[in-house]
Amino acid sequence: MITDKVNIKGKKFAILLRRSEGETGSTKAQLDRIKRDIDALEKVTGRKINRTIVGKDITKKRRFNAARDLAIEGDIYNEGEGASGFKTEDRQVLVHLLDLVKKGKYDGVAMESFDRLSRDILGLAHFALPLWREDGKVFLGFNGDYLDKDRENEYLKTIVSAASSLSKVGEIEKGKEALFGDAVSKGFLKGSQPSFLGSGSKIAGVDYRRAYAMMKSMGENPKTGKVRNQGFIEAEFNASKNWADRWYQKMKQYEQLGVLEEWLTSVEQFNKFIDSFDSSPTLVFKRNQQVLNAKKSAAGYFAYPAGVKIETTQEFVKFPVPSKIGFEELGKFADPTMIGEFVVQREPYKNQLLQVVQTQPRSRAKR
Repeated sequence: MITDKVNIKGKKFAILLRRSEGETGSTKAQLDRIKRDIDALEKVTGRKINRTIVGKDITKKRRFNAARDLAIEGDIYNEGEGASGFKTEDRQVLVHLLDLVKKGKYDGVAMESFDRLSRDILGLAHFALPLWREDGKVFLGFNGDYLDKDRENEYLKTIVSAASSLSKVGEIEKGKEALFGDAVSKGFLKGSQPSFLGSGSKIAGVDYRRAYAMMKSMGENPKTGKVRNQGFIEAEFNASKNWADRWYQKMKQYEQLGVLEEWLTSVEQFNKFIDSFDSSPTLVFKRNQQVLNAKKSAAGYFAYPAGVKIETTQEFVKFPVPSKIGFEELGKFADPTMIGEFVVQREPYKNQLLQVVQTQPRSRAKR
């Protein structure tokens, strides 16, 4: 529905597409919904709209390249999936479009509704205020929204946008919490990972079992608690400075918590799994879908084999031991919960004492 409260006859419009963070659907579906509205806009204005897509690939088959994709000739501008109205500095497609509006290529911008531009009144003002107030440009929503020089309508839009902004913040946070919880239950949690075969690190595929045996044989400095002869150990394994003590402290705590042997076995078995494919370990690690599935499902375990307190949810979480399930089995599924033995234990944190390796890095400064 195009408002009849503003005269748009003879005006040239661009079309804006965006699916914001936390929403379902796609910009392709969004375009399908407004095709008839675009037809109607052409009839009212008497100006044709070039249906070529500028910006993000609407089929999502090609990675966005600003220099190439913003140079396309067309009148439909696609910001893509998950573009957030709250992250204004990241919206290259919109910034490009509004620059063209300011330079006179377009008299206005039309969209399904104004939340495609921004649900945040500050974002709306940041992007559009000078254009509609000072340059006489028109912003249209196919739901009847409009912004021109009608100040009463501008005031009403401010109220609606502010309310929508608060609602959207809540939606985004709920969506993030749901996605985070789902990821943890599937074994994924960010944290420091071993240097696996093919990972591209300087010591990819390092033998942690042999390294720890050497570290223990060197002993600790009684004053600092650090492993002795760090430089010698690091030279032996071609590792960077401080690697020896950092991993010594970790593996010592793993041993104290009774999880070191399972962790070492899992690291060794994953390296063997990577090496079992008929391609270079680097390509396998980065592109083989079975390895990618297993790597993601085991990420939480490799980072926190003795469990971890998750700060955002105040839970204590323990991940299944991947070597007990088998990496071939983990590699078969993008969703490891399809495997009966794959169960992530989650329970409320009860103020139990934890070792450093059972805490997330950002919380350690408080300990």
